[in-house]
Amino acid sequence: MPISGGDLATIATLSIADYLRNRPIDQVGTQHPLLEKLMAKRKKLNPGVNQKVQVRKGYGTNFAWSKGESPRTFTKRDTIDQATYEWYTGIDGMYLPWDNLFAAGVFVDPDPASKGKLVPTANEKAVITNMITEHMEAFELGFKEKLDIELHRDGTSGSDAVVGLDAAISRTPAVGAYGGLDPATKTYWRNYFAGAVATVNLLATMEAMWRACHRNGGTPDCIIAGSTFIDVYRTLITLTQNVDAGTVKRIDAGVGQGSKTGLFYKGVEILWDPTFSTLDALETPAASALWEKRAYFINSDQLLYEDDGMTVYSPMSPHNIRATYVSVDLRCRLKAHRRNAHGLIIVA
Repeated sequence: MPISGGDLATIATLSIADYLRNRPIDQVGTQHPLLEKLMAKRKKLNPGVNQKVQVRKGYGTNFAWSKGESPRTFTKRDTIDQATYEWYTGIDGMYLPWDNLFAAGVFVDPDPASKGKLVPTANEKAVITNMITEHMEAFELGFKEKLDIELHRDGTSGSDAVVGLDAAISRTPAVGAYGGLDPATKTYWRNYFAGAVATVNLLATMEAMWRACHRNGGTPDCIIAGSTFIDVYRTLITLTQNVDAGTVKRIDAGVGQGSKTGLFYKGVEILWDPTFSTLDALETPAASALWEKRAYFINSDQLLYEDDGMTVYSPMSPHNIRATYVSVDLRCRLKAHRRNAHGLIIVA
């Protein structure tokens, strides 16, 4: 017995919603370390055109010494600026062609009146389930990969693209407004940046960056880096091994596992981000700005990701195409509360 077009749309939508709704935002593997870190402190995105974040720009103090009848001065505190962050909508969709189902042995009845009246056989149910499962797996992997890529970028990949890491922690921290605030005049609104850092100067630069971030109350708790940076940093580490001569030795030149490199700085593990190589191929930046040469030092309390959860629904099929459609929407934004709590170093 066939299945009605309406029932197929319901099954497909509910199946994909159940499978996808939480996976890309709550169960992110270590192959996407940036996305994993952001999702660990994910917040709910509330409705509204945009959000204003209170940013303390200073204390406004007029502290002075006084003795006797020396006049006192008073000042009206002006300590707050507001950064404004918009949200952006990521969309994806897929469709199940009815001819593909027919070729697999399932007839889809287009009559709206047949909804709820047709009962597919066990074999037809198995065919539909298998086809939807394959679509779900591919859908999840593709959505997660694309979201991760776009959260790395600076928002210039499209007019409606999310403003991501490359803007929040900038290679030109004194140039270009971010969150509506201009770092050219608001010096507190600048992240630390050092480019073309020679190997011999790398450790000293990392120490200077760490102190700059710590001075502003934003000690990094997450380091995400590309292959070139990690390879350079590893050459600067000297290992001293004490080996018991009376036991069998097992020597392994490799450290870490997966994206976890086993390399640390100030107790924070450096995570290898495979997406950096993808971005180098996608954006073809100048040699001095290659993603693989970068290391982002992030304070995860001051770089926050928000989304409203995934909305899964089935749009109406076009009148001239016989297929069942499923669409997914995700509204999200990335925002920095303290920009000077973060740093970026690019090796030469």
